[in-house]
Amino acid sequence: MTREQFENAILPLQNNIYRYAASMLSEVGAAKDIVQEVLLKLWKKRDGLEKVENLEAWVIKITRNTCLDRIKSPKNNTVNLDYAANTMASSWIPDQQSETADLLKMTAVIIKDLPKLQREIFRLRDLMGYSNQEIESIMSLTPNQVKVNLCRARQKVRIRLTQTMNYGLTN
Repeated sequence: MTREQFENAILPLQNNIYRYAASMLSEVGAAKDIVQEVLLKLWKKRDGLEKVENLEAWVIKITRNTCLDRIKSPKNNTVNLDYAANTMASSWIPDQQSETADLLKMTAVIIKDLPKLQREIFRLRDLMGYSNQEIESIMSLTPNQVKVNLCRARQKVRIRLTQTMNYGLTN
């Protein structure tokens, strides 16, 4: 694969690599490092890229594995920052910014507390926008496993957010 072919195939996926890494690592700097690592790995494997059926799913799978390696690393001392709260609209009034930041922090904690498989499927589907079929390919799961875990994750997030926003009171 030539450099031009590589750039045409991979560089449009760079934003997806970054967004997924940022959602897993919750730190902008670490996500940028992951993008560079993934691009380097892909460059080294460029001759075999033409054989890959679903290139985007394969790239996200490499990104996921690279992020998991970073998380498992004993050198990992990333700070859990809420990326979305730091990038919210500056035109909002302070009350809106504060409420949104609090809601984002609560949501991040709830997602972080999900079981690992549910958390990953939730991130890929609802935060990254991948289809169930792409998630099956990325995570090597059956269609039923994806559907069940996604449903359970969404239900847990919805219940916890509702409880938090209603101060634990039920109707």
